[in-house]
Amino acid sequence: MKEAFISLDEKRQYEILAAAMGEFAEHGFTKASTNRIVKRAGMSKGMLYYYFESKRTLFDDALDFALVHIENHMLDGIASEKEGFIERCARLSHIKYRYFMAHPAISQFITSVYFSDDLNEEQKLRNEALIENREQILFDNLDLTRFRDDIDHRTAVKLIAWTISGYTREMEHMMKTEGMAFSRFDAYFDEFDHYLDAMRKLYYKEEYQ
Repeated sequence: MKEAFISLDEKRQYEILAAAMGEFAEHGFTKASTNRIVKRAGMSKGMLYYYFESKRTLFDDALDFALVHIENHMLDGIASEKEGFIERCARLSHIKYRYFMAHPAISQFITSVYFSDDLNEEQKLRNEALIENREQILFDNLDLTRFRDDIDHRTAVKLIAWTISGYTREMEHMMKTEGMAFSRFDAYFDEFDHYLDAMRKLYYKEEYQ
């Protein structure tokens, strides 16, 4: 980022980047309009290019900001407490939901980028590292004693993970084909909680259901 942009207060930085992220999320990098971005941000086009060399550097800086923000405000805030696997999935889902509601511009931008071809190789690697970090958090320090004794615990974890992975792929396919209905996030997360409750009945001892 240019020094001129860094010298702005954090609130104004966020406003400008949020305007850019909203535009990129809705239209993709190629069709994104700097005219719409400056209108969203309440600034002149001259000032936009004073802060950023090009639309591409604006996209890159917005992505850097978004990835760091997610790491600092969502992933790093997740304590690795010992808990059941289904409870872990539920807790991470609720943390993700609260983050999406608090930071819609970042969430929509990152989700749209995940489905696009706008990333360079370095950015793809950073995105993959973020996903790997999330996977490590998901499986670290689990309490497996909640599973029924007649079920192999590691097998149960895999079956639940595959079920969640299948649901995630279904959501991704729907977002690709029907668009990202962020207005329906409440319904998405409620549905996910319903599936987790069903899996408790399938895999957990009665006292943990």
